Amino acid sequence: MSRQAHIALLMLVLLMGVASCSDDSCYENGSSLPLAEFYMNGAKSTITGITVMGIGVPGDSLLADSSSLNEIYLPLRASTSSTSYFIGRWVTFEGERLEFVDTITIEYRPIEYFQSAECGAMFNFDIKHLSWTENAIDSVTLVTPMITNAITPAMRIHFPDFDL
Repeated sequence: MSRQAHIALLMLVLLMGVASCSDDSCYENGSSLPLAEFYMNGAKSTITGITVMGIGVPGDSLLADSSSLNEIYLPLRASTSSTSYFIGRWVTFEGERLEFVDTITIEYRPIEYFQSAECGAMFNFDIKHLSWTENAIDSVTLVTPMITNAITPAMRIHFPDFDL
Protein backbone atom coordinates (compact mmCIF):
# COMPACT_ATOMS: atom_id res chain seq x y z
CA MET A 1 0.00 0.00 0.00
CA SER A 2 1.36 3.41 -0.92
CA ARG A 3 2.08 6.13 1.58
CA GLN A 4 -0.83 8.22 0.22
CA ALA A 5 -3.20 5.27 0.68
CA HIS A 6 -2.01 4.87 4.30
CA ILE A 7 -2.60 8.57 4.96
CA ALA A 8 -6.06 8.41 3.35
CA LEU A 9 -6.95 5.33 5.43
CA LEU A 10 -5.70 7.01 8.60
CA MET A 11 -7.77 10.13 7.85
CA LEU A 12 -10.87 8.00 7.25
CA VAL A 13 -10.39 6.17 10.57
CA LEU A 14 -9.90 9.47 12.44
CA LEU A 15 -13.02 10.99 10.86
CA MET A 16 -15.08 7.94 11.81
CA GLY A 17 -13.74 8.12 15.36
CA VAL A 18 -14.63 11.80 15.72
CA ALA A 19 -18.13 11.22 14.32
CA SER A 20 -18.79 8.32 16.70
CA CYS A 21 -17.83 10.41 19.76
CA SER A 22 -20.33 13.15 19.10
CA ASP A 23 -22.04 14.76 22.09
CA ASP A 24 -25.11 15.44 19.93
CA SER A 25 -26.59 12.02 20.78
CA CYS A 26 -27.55 13.18 24.28
CA TYR A 27 -29.76 16.12 25.07
CA GLU A 28 -28.46 18.75 27.50
CA ASN A 29 -30.90 17.56 30.16
CA GLY A 30 -29.27 14.37 31.48
CA SER A 31 -32.40 13.19 33.28
CA SER A 32 -36.08 13.00 32.48
CA LEU A 33 -37.38 15.95 34.48
CA PRO A 34 -40.65 17.72 33.73
CA LEU A 35 -40.13 21.41 33.06
CA ALA A 36 -42.92 23.56 34.49
CA GLU A 37 -43.27 27.05 33.05
CA PHE A 38 -45.00 29.85 34.95
CA TYR A 39 -47.72 31.85 33.21
CA MET A 40 -49.74 34.93 34.09
CA ASN A 41 -52.35 36.60 31.86
CA GLY A 42 -51.73 34.03 29.12
CA ALA A 43 -47.99 34.70 28.76
CA LYS A 44 -44.87 33.15 30.23
CA SER A 45 -43.99 35.33 33.22
CA THR A 46 -41.50 35.67 36.01
CA ILE A 47 -43.33 35.13 39.30
CA THR A 48 -41.82 36.65 42.43
CA GLY A 49 -41.90 35.18 45.92
CA ILE A 50 -42.12 31.52 44.84
CA THR A 51 -41.16 28.62 47.10
CA VAL A 52 -41.26 25.07 45.73
CA MET A 53 -40.55 21.88 47.64
CA GLY A 54 -41.34 18.20 47.36
CA ILE A 55 -43.85 16.65 49.75
CA GLY A 56 -43.04 13.36 51.47
CA VAL A 57 -39.49 13.26 50.17
CA PRO A 58 -36.66 12.15 52.47
CA GLY A 59 -34.04 14.82 53.11
CA ASP A 60 -34.02 18.34 51.75
CA SER A 61 -36.62 18.74 49.02
CA LEU A 62 -36.43 22.53 48.68
CA LEU A 63 -36.21 23.43 44.97
CA ALA A 64 -36.73 27.20 45.25
CA ASP A 65 -37.04 29.53 48.23
CA SER A 66 -38.74 32.93 47.85
CA SER A 67 -37.33 33.14 44.34
CA SER A 68 -38.28 34.97 41.17
CA LEU A 69 -38.77 32.28 38.54
CA ASN A 70 -40.35 31.78 35.14
CA GLU A 71 -39.82 27.99 35.11
CA ILE A 72 -38.64 25.13 37.29
CA TYR A 73 -37.78 21.45 36.87
CA LEU A 74 -39.93 19.17 39.06
CA PRO A 75 -38.14 15.84 39.64
CA LEU A 76 -40.29 12.69 39.76
CA ARG A 77 -39.55 9.54 41.75
CA ALA A 78 -39.30 6.33 39.73
CA SER A 79 -40.17 4.26 42.82
CA THR A 80 -43.72 5.66 43.06
CA SER A 81 -46.56 6.54 40.71
CA SER A 82 -47.13 10.08 42.02
CA THR A 83 -45.18 13.02 43.36
CA SER A 84 -46.58 16.11 45.10
CA TYR A 85 -45.14 19.59 45.46
CA PHE A 86 -45.76 22.48 47.82
CA ILE A 87 -46.02 25.74 45.87
CA GLY A 88 -46.00 28.88 47.97
CA ARG A 89 -46.33 32.42 46.72
CA TRP A 90 -45.66 35.40 48.93
CA VAL A 91 -46.79 38.90 48.10
CA THR A 92 -46.54 42.10 50.11
CA PHE A 93 -49.64 44.24 50.50
CA GLU A 94 -49.56 47.46 52.56
CA GLY A 95 -46.41 46.29 54.32
CA GLU A 96 -47.88 42.91 55.24
CA ARG A 97 -46.59 39.65 53.80
CA LEU A 98 -49.42 37.48 52.49
CA GLU A 99 -48.92 33.78 51.84
CA PHE A 100 -50.81 31.71 49.28
CA VAL A 101 -50.09 27.97 49.42
CA ASP A 102 -50.98 25.24 46.95
CA THR A 103 -50.21 21.60 46.26
CA ILE A 104 -49.63 20.11 42.81
CA THR A 105 -49.80 16.32 42.45
CA ILE A 106 -48.47 14.58 39.35
CA GLU A 107 -49.63 11.01 38.72
CA TYR A 108 -47.54 9.06 36.22
CA ARG A 109 -46.18 5.74 35.05
CA PRO A 110 -42.38 5.39 35.20
CA ILE A 111 -40.94 3.69 32.11
CA GLU A 112 -37.41 2.26 32.07
CA TYR A 113 -35.59 3.47 28.98
CA PHE A 114 -32.13 2.80 27.55
CA GLN A 115 -31.13 5.97 25.68
CA SER A 116 -27.75 4.92 24.26
CA ALA A 117 -24.29 3.76 25.28
CA GLU A 118 -23.24 7.42 25.63
CA CYS A 119 -26.29 8.52 27.63
CA GLY A 120 -27.04 5.32 29.52
CA ALA A 121 -30.32 4.17 31.05
CA MET A 122 -32.95 6.40 32.62
CA PHE A 123 -36.62 6.59 33.41
CA ASN A 124 -39.13 8.37 31.22
CA PHE A 125 -42.49 9.28 32.75
CA ASP A 126 -45.93 9.05 31.19
CA ILE A 127 -48.06 11.64 33.00
CA LYS A 128 -51.58 10.32 33.58
CA HIS A 129 -53.17 13.06 35.69
CA LEU A 130 -52.47 16.45 37.29
CA SER A 131 -54.32 17.85 40.27
CA TRP A 132 -53.83 21.08 42.21
CA THR A 133 -55.37 23.37 44.77
CA GLU A 134 -56.33 26.90 43.74
CA ASN A 135 -55.03 29.41 46.28
CA ALA A 136 -51.98 30.80 44.46
CA ILE A 137 -52.59 28.85 41.26
CA ASP A 138 -55.35 29.41 38.71
CA SER A 139 -54.75 26.21 36.76
CA VAL A 140 -52.16 23.76 35.46
CA THR A 141 -52.01 22.77 31.79
CA LEU A 142 -50.31 19.59 30.61
CA VAL A 143 -48.27 20.40 27.48
CA THR A 144 -46.32 17.16 27.01
CA PRO A 145 -47.56 13.98 28.70
CA MET A 146 -44.42 11.91 27.93
CA ILE A 147 -41.45 13.18 29.91
CA THR A 148 -38.10 12.33 28.32
CA ASN A 149 -34.72 14.00 28.62
CA ALA A 150 -35.65 16.43 25.84
CA ILE A 151 -35.61 20.04 26.99
CA THR A 152 -39.23 20.91 26.35
CA PRO A 153 -41.96 22.26 28.65
CA ALA A 154 -44.15 19.57 30.19
CA MET A 155 -46.67 21.82 31.96
CA ARG A 156 -47.73 25.39 32.47
CA ILE A 157 -48.64 26.65 35.92
CA HIS A 158 -50.99 29.62 35.58
CA PHE A 159 -50.99 32.22 38.37
CA PRO A 160 -53.52 34.98 38.92
CA ASP A 161 -52.36 38.57 38.55
CA PHE A 162 -52.85 39.76 42.14
CA ASP A 163 -54.09 43.33 41.99
CA LEU A 164 -53.51 44.29 45.59
